[in-house]
Amino acid sequence: MLTYEDAIVKIQESGQIQLKDLKKLSYDDLYELVEEIKKWCVYANGNVSKLNKIKAKKKKDKKK
Repeated sequence: MLTYEDAIVKIQESGQIQLKDLKKLSYDDLYELVEEIKKWCVYANGNVSKLNKIKAKKKKDKKK
């Protein structure tokens, strides 16, 4: 199974990722990758070196 970090490396090396690779990601990793790509396109002007290599940790809501 492909991980978020592996997907980021593929994008940084080639500037692209294939759909078959996206299918190998878990739902959480896929969601984080898509969110990172959106930020990268808007704020980093497509500069591949500015992709986050580490998946952002989600804050879990604590119910009382």
